[in-house]
Amino acid sequence: MSINFIAVLDHQHLENTIFLTSFAKSLSNLGDRKGIIIHGDSPYTDRLIQTGIMREDAQIRATKDLNKRLIGLFADQGIPTIGIHGFQKEIVSIQNDEIVINKKKIKSLHHVPNLLLSCLADANGSQRYISLPRFSAALSNAYQDAEILLFSMNEKDEILINDEQEILEWDAISEQIENETLPGEFKSFGKRVKITTATDFANWPNLKKCTVIQ
Repeated sequence: MSINFIAVLDHQHLENTIFLTSFAKSLSNLGDRKGIIIHGDSPYTDRLIQTGIMREDAQIRATKDLNKRLIGLFADQGIPTIGIHGFQKEIVSIQNDEIVINKKKIKSLHHVPNLLLSCLADANGSQRYISLPRFSAALSNAYQDAEILLFSMNEKDEILINDEQEILEWDAISEQIENETLPGEFKSFGKRVKITTATDFANWPNLKKCTVIQ
């Protein structure tokens, strides 16, 4: 199974209904699965913590809830998707503090048009939350031909479409890109990423508006 993108639904975007609906519509235009969609938790975690739940438990609960909600959203758009957590079938496990991706198990899901994978991993039989950047990096190392796709935090990017691809270096990105475009979790990521929009995602792999940071 060829995987050529890892689409990252970051913390803040997961509570943006307009973004998620636009993303789902773009996904429906891609046809057969070409990549993996991954997600972690959302600001819902903080609301759970305020009720007295410990952060680790809140992250796990919020992530599981989001996986179900996203599957429902995709279904509303007529997109057949399987939602699965990394700890299920030991697809993602933590061994000696290293993230291990079981590509054989992922390949066994080849009949599923779209795969939505959460960053909850198996750690000696228990469930552990992996930060989204660390999870993205591990998947990228496992699938070296796959592009990591992030989505711009700047809503203006959705309407400012051009045919130019901007290429930047991590150690030389502007404060504007860092503060307005990059998802907060990924400000010190360091690996090659492509930043696009939910709408332009429909054009993959021929993105019209794309910023590359490498």
